[in-house]
Amino acid sequence: MRILFYTLLLPTLLFAQAKEPTKTPQQIEQELEAADKEFQQALEIFNPWYTGPLITPGAGMMPVGHGNSQPYLFVTDNYATYNSERKSVSLPSKLIQLKGVSNIQTGITNNFDLNLNFQGLINWQSDESGGGYGDMNLVGGFLVLKQTPWIPQIKLTVSQSFPTGKYKNLSLNGLGLNSTGSGAFSTQLGLIISKVVLWNTKHPMNMRLFMGYTRSTSTEVRNFNTYGGGRGTRGTVYPGDNFSADFGYEYSFTQQWVFAIDLVYSTSNHTPFFGNPGTKNDGTPATVGSPSSDNLSLSPAIEYNFSPNVGLITGVWFSVYGRNSLDFISGVISITISFP
Repeated sequence: MRILFYTLLLPTLLFAQAKEPTKTPQQIEQELEAADKEFQQALEIFNPWYTGPLITPGAGMMPVGHGNSQPYLFVTDNYATYNSERKSVSLPSKLIQLKGVSNIQTGITNNFDLNLNFQGLINWQSDESGGGYGDMNLVGGFLVLKQTPWIPQIKLTVSQSFPTGKYKNLSLNGLGLNSTGSGAFSTQLGLIISKVVLWNTKHPMNMRLFMGYTRSTSTEVRNFNTYGGGRGTRGTVYPGDNFSADFGYEYSFTQQWVFAIDLVYSTSNHTPFFGNPGTKNDGTPATVGSPSSDNLSLSPAIEYNFSPNVGLITGVWFSVYGRNSLDFISGVISITISFP
């Protein structure tokens, strides 16, 4: 009886499968185009407006003939340092920093844009202060893949910093408060991956991932400098390579209100020094350079977007753990303006 049942069932199954024709490449391409069209229509129905997150860069391209500027203001309390055993050790006197950063970004072609960054800062510690203009940075962005319903947008960046800040012959108090630059030309190769995810409800989210590797040239230092030193210091510093990885997440409550958060990680190789280290103000030998280090931090924030071209974001940025790096908390506010 069972053999008879399967004998009768087999032709039925074969007939059912035969009714499903194999899709041609042209049909598959048409289905993909239709899905992409639905994705673009969904973006138009509820086009999310984003300003942030605070730290992680995005993979979006600036259109030709358009521009963007996004100034930032950081107020940072560096209250401790992580030692080589990852223990937070309080500083004898807190180091407070006010830092302003801004940029001008514009599209050169549909697949290439440029972003010029500049900064200035002022430091306070032990009733002393110092600051000035910082290093400048120029970033070229190359579009690798354009976002589709299933594929994220991918952007390759090449960043070059220029040593326009002060880094040697600093104030003789030894605090280094007027150190505003590295003294080195630094080149970074970066990869950015971002994706807007649309839900069935009006609460899309945006995710970003950035990975960057930086190499720097050597730099000649004199006396008190960014890397340490003292009276009579004279030699060459070789800044260690740096790797950074940032993950940014944004969740739209409404088109205007957005929650954002960054997970930020950075690690650097040791920075050796060759030359005469000089002496500190108390006559003891000075130290120049630094050991390898790393730091993990978080940056939650809230955005309010006035329009697709203007948005405001504010939040905090604080360290979670680290090694041979600062333990800090920073208040951050930024506004983005796109034009025309």
